[in-house]
Amino acid sequence: MLNVILLGFGLFQIAYASRLNLYHRILVPSNSSLSSKYSYKGYVDLETLPVSSLQALYTPSNDLNKEFTSLLGTVETDSSALYQVALELPDVAVELWPMSSVKACHLYHAKSERIWLHTSSASSHDPHSITYWILETPDDGLCRTVPSSSSSGLDGHKHPNRVLDMPSWNTTVLVKSPSSPLL
Repeated sequence: MLNVILLGFGLFQIAYASRLNLYHRILVPSNSSLSSKYSYKGYVDLETLPVSSLQALYTPSNDLNKEFTSLLGTVETDSSALYQVALELPDVAVELWPMSSVKACHLYHAKSERIWLHTSSASSHDPHSITYWILETPDDGLCRTVPSSSSSGLDGHKHPNRVLDMPSWNTTVLVKSPSSPLL
């Protein structure tokens, strides 16, 4: 009986370790009172990651749209606002989680995002860092303007009043291991 319990606990630990939680927030460096705490964005399932593939399955939070719109609503007029995505590490303080940032103003135009989880070796699925970006970010990195008669947005320009439909974004999660250049 003890063997069955230990086996079940071992399988639970393996399954838990293959599920990586992602969190997100808005950070306003110029006004910390406008910054939000990290909230659950979704999870990446490494259990389904085939050996020959680098792409992992991402499942967004059920409340992602409501949560995301609320995050943006707190900083609509501050162009210094950053959108941060963090990788939860078990038994590590939130302040020490690996994270990546983009200008929050780019979220208004976003349709797709890419997340890279960096591992220490090709055989390891234990990420130690994260890279995040929005594919629709202009090459110069500047916030784009959108002609509209609605309220000002994160970049100080007019934006259409719309709910950002983040769960419908094309989200690609890749697991990247270190590589050496060809000699």
